[in-house]
Amino acid sequence: MTTLTAEQQLAVEADGDLIVVAGAGTGKTRTLVERCLTRIGHATQPVALERMLVVTFTEAAAAELRKRIRTRLEEWLSERPTDPWLTEQLALIDSARISTLHGFCLRLIRDHFHRLGIDPEVTVLSEEQAALLARESLDQLLRRQYRGELGGAEALQQLVLDHGRGWDEPVRQMILRLHRYTRTLRDPAAWFEIGR
Repeated sequence: MTTLTAEQQLAVEADGDLIVVAGAGTGKTRTLVERCLTRIGHATQPVALERMLVVTFTEAAAAELRKRIRTRLEEWLSERPTDPWLTEQLALIDSARISTLHGFCLRLIRDHFHRLGIDPEVTVLSEEQAALLARESLDQLLRRQYRGELGGAEALQQLVLDHGRGWDEPVRQMILRLHRYTRTLRDPAAWFEIGR
């Protein structure tokens, strides 16, 4: 194991539920792996993988978490090949609840589709599908705006002239970036109100 920072060590050893928030490349994955392994390998109160929930923002991070935990469990089991606890935990790794946040939410929705009154075959759009849908929605909205069907057509035209020199692609990109950003906020409408 590589050396952890003091903050990472606190996250690994903290009791109860935990949220790890840090920028890219700061060791979040390593910290979460160590936290899971510390729980699994605890001398007096081990925690089974099936009792853990580990969520990340990307599929790549979730896959990396699962891979690293598997590798360490395999190393431990090679040192103690007859350990039934480690054997069981390694067997559980593929069904462990290690996923993206949206993957976890999708599982909840599918488990309770009947209560929600939705189709049990509901899926999460891929990033590519979501981007295409956002682009198509923006196209429709801008067409209506250009036809004068919505208020503010003149302001949009001026924005295109000022920031796109008559070409609306830079404005489209700005709108999509703004949309992606505001989706990360707790209250996007309030954020827009502050800017008025």
